[in-house]
Amino acid sequence: MNWTERRLNGHFAAELIGPRLSPGQPQSVRDAVYEAVTREGVVVVRNQDLSDNELEGFAASIGLVMSYPGLGVHIPNVVPLGNVGPDGKLLPEDGDFMRASLANMLWHIDSTYTHPRSTISMLLGKIVPPSGGETEFCDLRHAWDRLSTEEQTRLRGMTASHSIIHSRTLTGYHDWADGVRERLPSVDRPLVGEHEETGRTALLIASHIEKLTGLTSEATVALVADLTARAATPDNIYAHAWQPCDLLLWDNRCVMHRATPFEASRYPRDVRSTRLVDAKEMTTA
Repeated sequence: MNWTERRLNGHFAAELIGPRLSPGQPQSVRDAVYEAVTREGVVVVRNQDLSDNELEGFAASIGLVMSYPGLGVHIPNVVPLGNVGPDGKLLPEDGDFMRASLANMLWHIDSTYTHPRSTISMLLGKIVPPSGGETEFCDLRHAWDRLSTEEQTRLRGMTASHSIIHSRTLTGYHDWADGVRERLPSVDRPLVGEHEETGRTALLIASHIEKLTGLTSEATVALVADLTARAATPDNIYAHAWQPCDLLLWDNRCVMHRATPFEASRYPRDVRSTRLVDAKEMTTA
């Protein structure tokens, strides 16, 4: 490929320097970007001035674009996130959307609470604040490798129930529209997974976990907090400082992420999100 890779952390995350993902790029380039994401866990590609249609087109060229389920309203395949409303004005911090979005600052994995789940997530920075608002990632393969054999044996047999209702509750959000709770039941997933493309083992932990098999609610909270703290150590974190037109791609099967604060009452932030769906799970949905 006509680009270079620069490692961003000692063992995961890379910047691809040189590629342009605009329409017209050969499929081989698109496939190579996908391969880099599954290998590195996180990939940064800068200077990607893409429209929503172009971002969705790129995503569709490497996988099946995910439709956001369960809310009972139409949601486009490319979702605007941040604090900018359709009128271009800053959203009120005490508004429904901003309050619900606070849970994005908890360590989580996208769409573990849906079936089928998401494999690759993409986030394109249109407008970014001059400081703050970093997106942090930690490598759950490395976190698994650092566990003792005894811990690995114990965790392999556990199942976790994932719920977006639960993770929003952790930040005090309870104002769901009528019927949404019923459309978003919890989803059970193994606590440990094998990555399809690389064969590596990874933890599947997230703030969405409300219950672990065989444990009380209190013990579940304690174990998830312990595993999260041990995964998100400084040496196992890549913190992305945004520049306009940055495109971030990450693999939800092997990394966990969170947003960090910025002065939302002062600076606009407009990022666009799209995800690929796990085609394997669609056959059992």
